[in-house]
Amino acid sequence: MIEDIPAVADLEQGATYHRITLHEEYGGTQFRGIAPCKDHPYVFLFAGDAGEEHGYRDEFRGDTFIYTGEGQEGDMEMTGGNRAIRDHREDGRELHLFESNDEAWSITYVGEFEYDSWFTDRLRDTNGNEREAIRFRLEPVDDEVAIEADDLEALALETLYDRAKGNSVSESELEGATQMRYSRSEAVREYALRAAEGVCQGCGEPAPFTGRDGAPFLEVHHLHRRSDGGPDHPDNVVALCPNCHRRVHYGEDGKTFNRELIARTENQ
Repeated sequence: MIEDIPAVADLEQGATYHRITLHEEYGGTQFRGIAPCKDHPYVFLFAGDAGEEHGYRDEFRGDTFIYTGEGQEGDMEMTGGNRAIRDHREDGRELHLFESNDEAWSITYVGEFEYDSWFTDRLRDTNGNEREAIRFRLEPVDDEVAIEADDLEALALETLYDRAKGNSVSESELEGATQMRYSRSEAVREYALRAAEGVCQGCGEPAPFTGRDGAPFLEVHHLHRRSDGGPDHPDNVVALCPNCHRRVHYGEDGKTFNRELIARTENQ
């Protein structure tokens, strides 16, 4: 169902909107993936499968969204929309990410993000030639959850699950205690890794190696895309080895495999 365009602060994650109506309300070009709004403090970002034919590749890596910059031919440059992403805080603008759907001009709101950093990657341009592509690491803007602990690792698994759902501790619990603040996504990630106990929840094999932090190396996978609702919830994540994680996103049977993972989680 296509929703009416509300105030940007009232956009709902998972809700579907009409892109043309969005631009009529706030401005920004209708035909680019990066759309800074001239008269409003927003930069709208659009991701989707259609961009892959021009060499754009966007994906979640854990809680971080990797967004490929603009420029169809040759090496990308830090100008235009790319600069607008990098400098959005200095410019006083918010980044809002949408996912394009199969239906023309239909978009789903993913959420508000902040620029973290950028790097270059060798990707093909619209002509199939390899080039230096700019890719941005974007972090979700989440409500923080107050947690009474020196760090997340100090929490019991059951308590961590409760915090990952977004339940904050009471004022009485916080009285006299050291209060740390973590985003909900951090708590969800920690829960997924802890619950897996070092075993891939895809293939059932132990993690292939130990990470620099001394823990078994697994990657957190969201069973349902953020745009499909409920991304920051412990019931929506599993921990996978790198091979199974790539299989979900790039394998010929990736969608089928993801459905299997969802079924396993629901039957636990």
